[in-house]
Amino acid sequence: MMTRGVGRSVVLLTTVSLLFTGCAQAAVRLSATGQPSLSLAAPLTTLGCTSTGACITLGASGGTNAPTTVGQVRNLKGVWSALNVPPAPVAALNDAACGALTCLVGGTKEGIDLVWSINASSGAIRSLAGPAGGVVIRNLACASDARCWLLDQDSRGRTRFVATTTAGATWQAPRTLAWASNRTTAFDCTTLSQCDVATTSASHHVVLRETLNNGATWRLVATPPSWTSLSSLRCDPTCVALVTTPVGSALVYQVKSGWKTSPLSFAATSLACASSSTCVAVGHYVNNTAAMAEWKGAAVHAVSLSYVPTPLNHVACARAVCVATGVTTVVALQP
Repeated sequence: MMTRGVGRSVVLLTTVSLLFTGCAQAAVRLSATGQPSLSLAAPLTTLGCTSTGACITLGASGGTNAPTTVGQVRNLKGVWSALNVPPAPVAALNDAACGALTCLVGGTKEGIDLVWSINASSGAIRSLAGPAGGVVIRNLACASDARCWLLDQDSRGRTRFVATTTAGATWQAPRTLAWASNRTTAFDCTTLSQCDVATTSASHHVVLRETLNNGATWRLVATPPSWTSLSSLRCDPTCVALVTTPVGSALVYQVKSGWKTSPLSFAATSLACASSSTCVAVGHYVNNTAAMAEWKGAAVHAVSLSYVPTPLNHVACARAVCVATGVTTVVALQP
């Protein structure tokens, strides 16, 4: 991460890799330094990174008297700058998803779907109309700048799957997901027609479903009964997910025989992947200090954090960088 307006890096990244003939590779040690967000007026609640390396993070106070919104963008050189975010009374920003250059941010504003389009290069923000009848967007996913999907809730409480091929300018007819019942906990779309949705019931039963025809039909993906939640998901082409089990948080990944598990030493809240074999998970330790770990080649490596005063809640990755946020902190890592 770079401090705004100064050419001085605030990310310390050290990788030690010792290779000897006939010996295994030594452990990788990573460290990263946090930076206060550019505005402390509202907590950061959404985060997204474009495939080309720019990242955005935003938040909203949700108030009526002071409809404060904040946002900032990290350019390809690692420099953060403030976004001119429109005020949003009675608003919540729930998710963000990006293509190569632009990101969509979704949530709710005064009882209807909120959709913003953000150019991560110029910082320009446009307010778009969401799908008709929607009251709150829960999840977003993008496969390109133009091709995106969302899961929202309509005025009757039904969960809907909606696609756009015009970067949110227009939306296709919503498909109601009767089995979702406002229980969606993770969402991912990686191709023109494949999407995966995880739901968790009130009794902590996790179900994962997949569509290969843009939501026309859905099939069950077998998952272990020991999972009590699934909060993050990346399927490209096989799935990597962040789950909770009776013994704690774990990163799980698909293999031919089912799923393999890489346990985490902290309570994880978010997972993002720079590739199918490199991911970053964030959360907090038992003493409520911030936690971050890199998963690479099926091995987990702890990341040492400095100046990160609160737990990390979100993480998003481009190919060469992952960015995490706490309530008032941003931190970047090159995995």
